[in-house]
Amino acid sequence: MTTTPIGERFARFLSGTSAVRFGDFTLKSGKKSNVFFNLGEIFVGNELIELGRYYAEFMKSHDLHQCDILFGPAYKGINIAIATSIALYQEYGIFSPFVYNRKTAKTHAEGGLFVGADLALAKNVVVLDDVITDGGTKHEVIDMLSGFPGLEISAFIVGVDRQEVDADGKPCIRAFEEAAGIPVYALTNRDEVLRFKA
Repeated sequence: MTTTPIGERFARFLSGTSAVRFGDFTLKSGKKSNVFFNLGEIFVGNELIELGRYYAEFMKSHDLHQCDILFGPAYKGINIAIATSIALYQEYGIFSPFVYNRKTAKTHAEGGLFVGADLALAKNVVVLDDVITDGGTKHEVIDMLSGFPGLEISAFIVGVDRQEVDADGKPCIRAFEEAAGIPVYALTNRDEVLRFKA
């Protein structure tokens, strides 16, 4: 994982939105948590604009904007990819088309599993998502995109690293990087967000 100088600003932004909730939650991984990060709760125009700007700033500062396509996995990654595509153009004049997947392939009209830019024409893609816990969802994305043999996933960029560890005590984000061979970048992490939310 690569730390980011915008992490504190992004954490402060998230803490002021409905994307951070406290309670008794069961995560997709099956783990229990008293805090839930859901960037799908960012659905108001002004917050979406700011969200996209943070992701775009991160991509530009790490030279990750030089990809063919932004991929937003359904569902939380869809708004992130769209907001980031807009911000990259507005802030830096960078044209970055986006694509997202349907949970179920459409069998009528245009059909297919993907909406947006044509992945078959791309050589590399950056995947944008909200959080990383144990990396399970990220492996699903790798499997999904493996149907395009000429396509390389340059990186995963998430808003929040939940800072989970595996059975050996290794950070899950690190374990995923080693297993997948793909770098994962997080704009901020659980502790940083909770520092402002408290």
